[in-house]
Amino acid sequence: MHTLQKIKLFRALLYVTYPLALIFLYPVALLKRKSKGKYIFFWDRYAIGGAQRVYLDILESIKDEEKHQFFTRAALNHKLKDEFFSQPHSEAEDIHIYCDNLLLRLFSVHFYAFYVNRHAGAHVFSSNSTFFYDVLPFFSKKVTKTELFHNFTYGSNGMEFFGLGNHKWLDNRMVVDAATRQNIINQYKEYHVPEQYAQKVHIIEPGVLIPGKLDKEYSLPLKVLYAGRGGPQKRIYLLNKIAEHCINNKLPVEFHFAGTMMDELSELVKSNSVIHGEISTQGEMYALYKQCHAIMMTSAYEGFPMLIKEGMACGCIPVVTALEGNKTHMRHMENSLLIFSPEDEDGVVKQGIEHIEYLRADMQRTEALCGKAYHYAQEHFNKDVFIAKYRAFLSGE
Repeated sequence: MHTLQKIKLFRALLYVTYPLALIFLYPVALLKRKSKGKYIFFWDRYAIGGAQRVYLDILESIKDEEKHQFFTRAALNHKLKDEFFSQPHSEAEDIHIYCDNLLLRLFSVHFYAFYVNRHAGAHVFSSNSTFFYDVLPFFSKKVTKTELFHNFTYGSNGMEFFGLGNHKWLDNRMVVDAATRQNIINQYKEYHVPEQYAQKVHIIEPGVLIPGKLDKEYSLPLKVLYAGRGGPQKRIYLLNKIAEHCINNKLPVEFHFAGTMMDELSELVKSNSVIHGEISTQGEMYALYKQCHAIMMTSAYEGFPMLIKEGMACGCIPVVTALEGNKTHMRHMENSLLIFSPEDEDGVVKQGIEHIEYLRADMQRTEALCGKAYHYAQEHFNKDVFIAKYRAFLSGE
């Protein structure tokens, strides 16, 4: 069943349960202690990931303001839980048990709508939480409702359809890159959404910490890093083929892997690579970037990943598929090596191998590209700019 059909079906059930919720849950919602401030966040989860790092930076932008966070999906790990739950001037609650169970969700949607509506002038902000989309029609018109959307998945069950199916109730749709904004506008045209709604889509591009200087060794073996999760989007099997080629041909290349994709790597690759597992602190991650010369991604689709930004900030050359989000900043042979025709999987492997050969053949050339990547990050990915823009947006300046 298409996501849009699922949304409509579940929403119909929510309207059916509303009278019961009004009788039995509204009095309970009145008893729940109100948040001290107007900012209420519905995040998906606090498991480690690039999106969660963006959430933390958004919270940083209003660190002196009272806020309330709700986590609506079960976390795969607790790596970032302490960072979220220790935010200053913040309450945090993990409510996934009331969201994951569909029977409970038919009523918890109404409970949290009743609760939020008690806050005059509340600003509700959410990202990757399908629970938030279910609550949207039940929020008061006096509540400001903002979605942060990361990237299209190009399938009938993609997150992009939740924003489409709820566009009438969203006051703001925030995106992280121009390619994603254009995708939303194109989707609106395809589904005949009035043009006025495109004006509610805004870009604030995430930034990263930029070290004060580039400190890296430029000697063989060439060190190539992938960090993050696996899954169909990431196409780790293509990266695995590239690594196997380098290993079988005894090239002076050392692959590093950090994250949750280990089950998608062959035994040959795992036994001949440096396996770091999951890395939870930014300090550890930046130390790993410092060791490596290149970031490699063979993704089928992306927005513009934080992995690339952080890697460039530490002088890592992006060797990545030429997706629209990546091409926002990547210039082939200038600050990156792009893998063209991403839909051609054999071509992705072939080009990936050629780019690695190109870098390892001349480490002076590699050093120059590392420097260009670092300087580009300095000019374009400053986290302080992101934080200042989000503070201005959330405060209505």
